Amino acid sequence: MLNSLAKGLKMAKKLKLSGMKKKNKAVIQEETGKIKVIVLKEEQVPDDQEKEVVERPKDYKFRFEPTKKYFTISVYAFCVIALAIIFKYALENIPSFTVGLKNFSIVIQPFIVAFFIAFIINPIVKALSERFYGNTLKIKKTKVCLALGIATAYIIIIALLVICFTYIIPQVTKSISELIQNSDDLYKQAEIWLIEFGEKFPMLDTEYIQDKIEASLPQLISFGTDFVKNVVPKILNVSISIAKIAFNILLSIAISIYMIYDKRMLSKNAARVIYAFVPKKKADSFLEVTRECGSIFTGFIVGKTIDSTIIGIICFILMSILKLPYAILISVIVGVTNMIPYFGPFIGAVPGVLLYLFISPIQALVFALMILALQQFDGWILGPKILGDSTGLTPLWVIFGITVGGAYGGVFGMFLGVPIVAVIAYLADILITGHLKKRNIEIR
Repeated sequence: MLNSLAKGLKMAKKLKLSGMKKKNKAVIQEETGKIKVIVLKEEQVPDDQEKEVVERPKDYKFRFEPTKKYFTISVYAFCVIALAIIFKYALENIPSFTVGLKNFSIVIQPFIVAFFIAFIINPIVKALSERFYGNTLKIKKTKVCLALGIATAYIIIIALLVICFTYIIPQVTKSISELIQNSDDLYKQAEIWLIEFGEKFPMLDTEYIQDKIEASLPQLISFGTDFVKNVVPKILNVSISIAKIAFNILLSIAISIYMIYDKRMLSKNAARVIYAFVPKKKADSFLEVTRECGSIFTGFIVGKTIDSTIIGIICFILMSILKLPYAILISVIVGVTNMIPYFGPFIGAVPGVLLYLFISPIQALVFALMILALQQFDGWILGPKILGDSTGLTPLWVIFGITVGGAYGGVFGMFLGVPIVAVIAYLADILITGHLKKRNIEIR
């Protein structure tokens, strides 16, 4: 036994490991009367750490020690099992589950509508509270500025709605009714004009155009009649005839006011939840991306709404100066269709040009030139001033968004397709840029 110990110490001395050296370290263990020298290289043991030799008794038994890793695994397992149970229950009880979801959606519908109202109005409130009341009027209290901004924004919007329902919509209804009543006279005038035009230009086949008009005229009259009899009265009387919808609208407006007023607290609580369960670096990135996506979406919708309203008002003023009939009806069509980028003004011009062709070709030409000038003004001056580069999309992607949105969502889809594509493009750019940085690739 002593001889073995002496040999071990002699071996350690030869290796210059008789203590704790700076470069290498040695641990001497005794196993059944033999000496075992373990050399730990510098790479294995850092300079600021010491190797600990844990000696456990022979009767030691393994015990479970809870760690963060096991807790995370347990949470994931619980979530997966809970989702599987809910999915299984939903499949087994599809009718009752569908009814339950429908009832729940009806209950929270005012909150969903209020969220969208607050989401759209919030930029207007922010501009009024910070720029007008805070910077211009020099009101120091933030809560007072916010309350005044909310009140002013909602008063403006309610006033616009009152004007729309008391003046614009009745005038539009009256114009449509007049068009339907005068449809026979308009058709005769259009027929006379086509005959005269065919006599002046015999090489053109005007009979084909006349046949198409005769075939489509009954459908147009039927559509206009149904629109006046069914759709317009429902729009005008919805808040009077259906008390539940009126109550939900008022409740949504009230909830949206509280959402905007408590925006900071809601944002703070949402951030606390995210930071509580997501690593800080990922939480910072997530919140930054969310804010940018919201800015892109609201910037486009609010900016385009303001732009289209101005274009509709200018169109009405110009048509009144030029003494073109049905000015309010055509201006509303031009303003609404102007919400669609690029193609909106031309889509809105088609009904007016066709209408004025039946009345007077000269008026149709004047209206077409006016719309062309108005579209150039909007595209080169007004649009860039209000919208700027809110979407960051090239014309190709804007056209793609309009085409796909129109195919799946109609006119409403054509409008929302552009901001949705802009948000998707922004997220894709972040994802691709991150992967390129990880791979140290730079593309110019």
